[in-house]
Amino acid sequence: MWAALGADRLGAMNTQRILERWNRFAEPRQLLLDALLSLAIATVTVLPELWEQMGPNVWWRMLLGTTCCVALAYRRTRPDLAGAVIASAAFVHIVVDEQLSPAVTITAVIGLYSMAAYGSTWGTRAALVLGVIGGVGSSGRFYSEAPQSRSFEYNAIGASFLAALTVGIWATGMLRRSRMREVSSLRERARLLELERAQESELAAIGERTRIAREMHDIIAHTLTVVIAQADGGRYAAEQDPGAAARALETIAENGRQALADMRSLLGVLREDGPREVRAVPGIADLPDLLAVVRAGGLPVTYSTSGPERAVSAGCGLTAYRIIQESLTNVLKHAGLGADADVRLRWEPDQLRITIIDDGRTDGMVDADWVAPAGGKGLLGMRERAELHGGSMTAGPRRDHRGYRVEAVLPTGEAL
Repeated sequence: MWAALGADRLGAMNTQRILERWNRFAEPRQLLLDALLSLAIATVTVLPELWEQMGPNVWWRMLLGTTCCVALAYRRTRPDLAGAVIASAAFVHIVVDEQLSPAVTITAVIGLYSMAAYGSTWGTRAALVLGVIGGVGSSGRFYSEAPQSRSFEYNAIGASFLAALTVGIWATGMLRRSRMREVSSLRERARLLELERAQESELAAIGERTRIAREMHDIIAHTLTVVIAQADGGRYAAEQDPGAAARALETIAENGRQALADMRSLLGVLREDGPREVRAVPGIADLPDLLAVVRAGGLPVTYSTSGPERAVSAGCGLTAYRIIQESLTNVLKHAGLGADADVRLRWEPDQLRITIIDDGRTDGMVDADWVAPAGGKGLLGMRERAELHGGSMTAGPRRDHRGYRVEAVLPTGEAL
């Protein structure tokens, strides 16, 4: 029994494959295939009329049959037009001829099916009504031509049979129409899913590029700021204190090596050839090392925490680290080496509040570029980082206009 079921399933699958192949072949060649069908019907039904004794009715049958065959060639590409031509020819045939034309009859049946399957909504309804009227009318035509040989009951049965046959043909076409709509819906759904997958991939790529660009900005901006500050300080101190120049060069070299290692780790995600070493992302535990580098660059920094410290997710820790790094970098760039900075971390029940303030430039003024946070990519990147993790960030001059204040709030949640 199982073998028989398996054979039946295999046969159904083979049949489905054959139908799919045929549909792929036939769909772009509808007009050609329908034209060949029309030619075959005309060859079988219209040409034999030439061997009959010619008369007015024969010429009418040949003309109407040829017209119907030509119209049938457009049954799928122009279904409403083809149905109208075939219906008109069929009604003329019923009126002027006493003998059914095989060409008109066959094309009327196929045209009715085609109108139901491929026609417009109004054309589908009109095809059913005209088909029933034509079927009943053709039966009445036989009754009117030979009333003595056929009873009324006989013609009523014939009319009912033709009406039922018309409805059956029309219903078959409607089933085909429903099937085509279902297939079209499945194809559209598959297309939308493919488009959605492509958009998700594109968004993921954009997000990854944005993340890499943000990390590169933070690494390079911080490193170059420290390097420039050390180079300037070492140049001025070289004549009076050679040791200071040596220490400055040592700090520059250390920062350069650290930046190079960070860049290699960051850009390593773009490589696809085999495994690579993954460096741990910096977090809150790495803040003392960051502050030591900034202090070595010549910027005095105080650091304090309040509240019970707890573990946070890697994303939250990296965001806090980068915000503090970028803020201190901006102090070096805009306030100069004569300024002092203060970094404060306050651990609240469900969030971490980060505050970075400086006392301004040595001349007591705030840098104009430093006042406009919306225009700087660094501040924008900090704000994006905070919002990405469900937090917020504000930045602006202090109330006394001596220095700048950056404050970020990050939800801590559970450590991941």
